[in-house]
Amino acid sequence: MPELPEVETIVTGLRDSILRKKIKKVTVTCPVIVKPKKGLSFLVGDSFIDIDRHGKYIKLTTKKGARIVVHLRMTGQLFLAKNYKPDKHVHIIIEFSGGENLYYRDIRKFGRWQIVQPRKNFADYINAGADALSIKQEAFSKLVKKHGSKALKVFLLDQTIIAGVGNIYADETAYYLKVDPHTPVKKIDPQKLLSAVTAVLKLGIKNKGTSVSDYITSTGARGNFQNLLNVYKQKNCRKCGAVIKRVKLAGRTTHICPRCQK
Repeated sequence: MPELPEVETIVTGLRDSILRKKIKKVTVTCPVIVKPKKGLSFLVGDSFIDIDRHGKYIKLTTKKGARIVVHLRMTGQLFLAKNYKPDKHVHIIIEFSGGENLYYRDIRKFGRWQIVQPRKNFADYINAGADALSIKQEAFSKLVKKHGSKALKVFLLDQTIIAGVGNIYADETAYYLKVDPHTPVKKIDPQKLLSAVTAVLKLGIKNKGTSVSDYITSTGARGNFQNLLNVYKQKNCRKCGAVIKRVKLAGRTTHICPRCQK
């Protein structure tokens, strides 16, 4: 957490707000978050010209050619604010000439800002498979065939296979398909599976992500998708009312409707 819909919501918000704005000051109070530990002072006088995403990773590119990969991990928050008083959990502040400033807040300090070296590609710093919203059906079908013995949820959570789906959207995708997440992925039609992944992720984006823990949008607001969850962290199935079963799968708490999912 955050997963693809949350990261996409943040990226879209930032793209609409800070591109081409001159950076006048950068403050880093927790150096361990930035890799390598040379800090971010080189950004002063520069500006962001592109903000993109791959899976759960945020990719920042500046006018002078600097590139940074940001991973929010468990509790990272990236938001814009004006006249905001940072608390002890704000570890990076990027101040722009006029308007709002960009804040990185992270209670657990697990997030990372990786500076990409010159002449290196973003891909060299992202240990992830194809983006879950960009992958084509043919490539996806090949992955299903290659990893067919894996349980559906194990397949979806493996970021080296397909990037962007985490615990929330894996549970909701299994529910969307009306299958038990233990089901071997080879038993699910690849076209139906990719359609389900796409539908669930896009619905999450449409509702600006899921705020069940620390996630907030780039404006500091909460997402809305938690109000539409069918099984994840639900006591009862939203559709049939059955008591949700909780089991451990792939080391994660997994939510299943015993009536809807077979």
